[in-house]
Amino acid sequence: MERFALLTLFGRDRPGIVARISRVLYEIGCNIEDSSMTRLRGEFTIMLILRFPVGCQCDRLQAELEETVQEMDLFCHLRELSSEDCRMTSNEENEEGCVIHVMGADKPGIVYRVTRLLQEEGGNVTDLRTQVVGSPQRPLYAMLIEAGLQGSLTSLQEHMSVLAKELGVEISVRSMDLFTL
Repeated sequence: MERFALLTLFGRDRPGIVARISRVLYEIGCNIEDSSMTRLRGEFTIMLILRFPVGCQCDRLQAELEETVQEMDLFCHLRELSSEDCRMTSNEENEEGCVIHVMGADKPGIVYRVTRLLQEEGGNVTDLRTQVVGSPQRPLYAMLIEAGLQGSLTSLQEHMSVLAKELGVEISVRSMDLFTL
């Protein structure tokens, strides 16, 4: 039976985090199947879906990671997943992929309002990234969302256009098919 786990690590950013963690995983024989690693200001976070080698258990991996986690002052959470949790997912039938890009003055509520409308239109966030760019005097908020959409792309575009005016931001919605090579 295949065994999987979700490994989440975070802490102050510094060189070598990815190399040191991935070395431990390699030495144990874990395969990194899916990953998301990013720096958010001065913090670094890692989320990994791991496939364990035959005979490996979560407690062994936790023990093997302990020294590196302590030396690098990281917070670590490891949770075993079922094979069902880790099945490859594809777009649901009748689901279209879309990309939503938001740009405008930074203010509270942008993520909530955009994702609430997306959900109301039959969408499900698969990836979301935000960043405040610009200068401290003129902060600019940028958000990129990838989503699956079971509703109408045209309806979502129309409703996002109305929301953009309410929020005073620019919102574009495009089909993911436009980005297929």
